[in-house]
Amino acid sequence: MPKRLFIAIDPEPAMLDTIFRLISTIKREYPIAGIRYTAPQNLHLTLLFLGDTDELLIPKIGNTLGKICQKFTEFDLEFSELGAFPSRRNPRILWLGVKDPKPVTALAKAIIQDSGLVSEPEKAQFSPHLTLGRVSEESRGASSESLSKLFAKLGNFKAGSTRIREVLLYQSVLKPDGPVYTVLSRHPLKNLC
Repeated sequence: MPKRLFIAIDPEPAMLDTIFRLISTIKREYPIAGIRYTAPQNLHLTLLFLGDTDELLIPKIGNTLGKICQKFTEFDLEFSELGAFPSRRNPRILWLGVKDPKPVTALAKAIIQDSGLVSEPEKAQFSPHLTLGRVSEESRGASSESLSKLFAKLGNFKAGSTRIREVLLYQSVLKPDGPVYTVLSRHPLKNLC
């Protein structure tokens, strides 16, 4: 039976608290119609979305991730600056970016290219970000004044740094109230000490 899978990294709890406070501030001071904010327990940075995957492949995926992760050392990741896909004027996704993406990009690139999980790795794109919320199709463009104020005031927001110590394989189950994520396996990076 297929399972909806993705590979991600999680910020440390203190960083999650900072990001949750940012989301609370946005909700309170810059109300945006039709946006569904990411639940605090679901905040993560996706390295690779696998989609529906045969559950018999999960152990092999875990073994592959374990080998790749042992080639990388723990690193600090600084979250800063708000952005939107496809653009700030007409957002579908509101996100928090990464200041120096080199270490996380190298990790994602290794997973994309060396795991054998991507059929055309040369075409895969990675843009490191943490999704704060998704704007519904019918609401896109409706809250342009709130969005303009949000980006003017908080566009350069700096959340600080978090230590990345592991890569996680997640299962995502879509529910009417939002997705439920379950960690299927954890793969530590090499310790700095």
